[in-house]
Amino acid sequence: MHRSGPSAAIVVMLMCGGVSAAMADCREDHDAADQNVRRTRAGIEKLADGTDAAKCAAYRRYTAALGVQRSVIERCDSGSNRAQNVSAIDTGIAEYNKRAEAICRK
Repeated sequence: MHRSGPSAAIVVMLMCGGVSAAMADCREDHDAADQNVRRTRAGIEKLADGTDAAKCAAYRRYTAALGVQRSVIERCDSGSNRAQNVSAIDTGIAEYNKRAEAICRK
């Protein structure tokens, strides 16, 4: 019985280390996704008077960035607002997909 004690302790330490690493990865992924969303959103705002082709590309980059952010939230968030955050991103993706469709068809 005493032989499994140290083994169990090692397993617990490795699991906790894995959780810490996963939390750090999630934090980095959240930061990177947030930066990308902000950057692509700024790209849209700069194109207020841009061509339809430029706006189309900017909208597609933005919805792709939102998609990445959604994936990070689904994978990493465990809080009570997770579903609400995913839903808000889905709404944003749908809105910008409609804008892209209207502009990209021209």
